[in-house]
Amino acid sequence: MSRVPRLSRGWHRTPADGCCLMELTSVLAGEVWSDRPACVHPVLACVARCVNDQSTEEGRRRLLPFATKVIGTRKASAERLMAHCTRRAGIDAPRWWPRGWVVAKAVRAMSGDEVLRRLLDECVAICREGAHGTGDEQAARGAAGGRRGHRATGHAGGRGTAGDPRAGQVPRRDHAHAG
Repeated sequence: MSRVPRLSRGWHRTPADGCCLMELTSVLAGEVWSDRPACVHPVLACVARCVNDQSTEEGRRRLLPFATKVIGTRKASAERLMAHCTRRAGIDAPRWWPRGWVVAKAVRAMSGDEVLRRLLDECVAICREGAHGTGDEQAARGAAGGRRGHRATGHAGGRGTAGDPRAGQVPRRDHAHAG
């Protein structure tokens, strides 16, 4: 018998304490337990944490498929994601605000599980589109030689140890969980 994870609000020190959408994603991606998985775009992760926390119990259950959908969304425009969130929420935010504040304000301005789930789905689509780019963007990258030799960055800051439990990575508590 397999158990379906139950998402809950907030940050959790260990899986035994519960999990939010991003903590579940970190485990499914083979990373260290964290609500900031390296495989997810930071703005998208902030959207996911906020949507998770704003959703009802039933709404969080419907977010479970996103635990795998958000993996590999690292390459996208943060500005485009933030603009989409503020536009959908119908809010304005000062340009000097940190990204987390903008996203949290946008998500809190929205209500209803379906509306929140749709916002998250649209943000995933933006990230997927950004990862593939248009044909012109791909051609330009190919002509420029791509980004050969570039090391991935994440929790380990480019040292190549993201997901390695021996790397001493610990989750941070200064996240954009609502509540």
